[in-house]
Amino acid sequence: MEENVNRVVGTGLVALDVILNGSSESIPSVASGGSCANVLAILSFLGSKSHLISRLNNTNAAKLLLADLRKWNVDTSLISTKDDGSTPIIIHRILQDKRGNPKHRFEFKDPFSGRWFPSYKPVLAITVEELKQKIPKPKVFYFDKINRASIELAKISRQQNALIVFEPSSLNESRLFKECLEVSHVLKFSKDRIKKYSEIFPKIQVPLEIETLGIHGLKYRFKSSKWKHLKPFIVGKAIDGAGAGDWCTAGIIEHLGPKGIDYLDLNSNWQGIEEILNYGQALGALNCLFVGAKGIMEYIQKVDLGKLIAEIQNERMQPNAEEFSQIKLDSKVSVNLEARSLFRLLLSSNSKKVLPSLG
Repeated sequence: MEENVNRVVGTGLVALDVILNGSSESIPSVASGGSCANVLAILSFLGSKSHLISRLNNTNAAKLLLADLRKWNVDTSLISTKDDGSTPIIIHRILQDKRGNPKHRFEFKDPFSGRWFPSYKPVLAITVEELKQKIPKPKVFYFDKINRASIELAKISRQQNALIVFEPSSLNESRLFKECLEVSHVLKFSKDRIKKYSEIFPKIQVPLEIETLGIHGLKYRFKSSKWKHLKPFIVGKAIDGAGAGDWCTAGIIEHLGPKGIDYLDLNSNWQGIEEILNYGQALGALNCLFVGAKGIMEYIQKVDLGKLIAEIQNERMQPNAEEFSQIKLDSKVSVNLEARSLFRLLLSSNSKKVLPSLG
């Protein structure tokens, strides 16, 4: 039975998201964030077994982050919480432009004190051998940061016939970046983050390359250097675009992971690939109706999600956020603190200060 499980192991950006609507005076909510954490939490919700590798510390921010991951049944046993680690904090501020359209902004400083939040620290390369003994055999290995430990863990997983998915947020022409490409089966990136990939790499580097284009859909190339465009799916009035790319990635992994690397190696069926990519796009579009990177998980039962996505893909419906406003299933981890007090507590060096309540 375990052999049929879509087991996903991932490492990369894992952070505590502090979500603010508008001004800094709004009551914040907190959630696990960062592409890697989001993708693995979404996959757990969709039915995969998710195992996250990260290097956090033992702070209140880490405790809140881990509480949210465990709520979504992400295995956190491979996450270290030692003093030499770090728990990044990112403000996810939800705003509107002059036309009333939603937009979001990520901030990396405490808006009250001006102090920088802690930043990401990669897993140490010297811990890879120890981790190798603990990591369950995956069907998929996901990583989004370029560092030696991630590459070595990807190589180990590839030797176990896992599908390797690489989702960088930046591009450079270093040897490390090229190593990431060499070990990967799937490359996915956003045009907003990496603008000149096609110019730097006019020829395909991995079997499947995906470039997301925001409201314009995505383009991909599969076993060929020719790009193909897929149009986006339209839903009702969007509220928050954060996490759309993570849902797209998770949807692709959910369908591609169980098929394994043979599907990419032996298959030349563009239609099958496009069906998988369109499923991911539909998930990303739907999540734009909700606040937060994992909004779907708070409003829609997994059992109802497949039917809803199929209807979106068949263009039979364009759901609106109002349809789900009265059926919230679960809340983000909440803290009974206004924003100023929360940031002061999160930035405190005293991890024994207890947060007043977790919801």
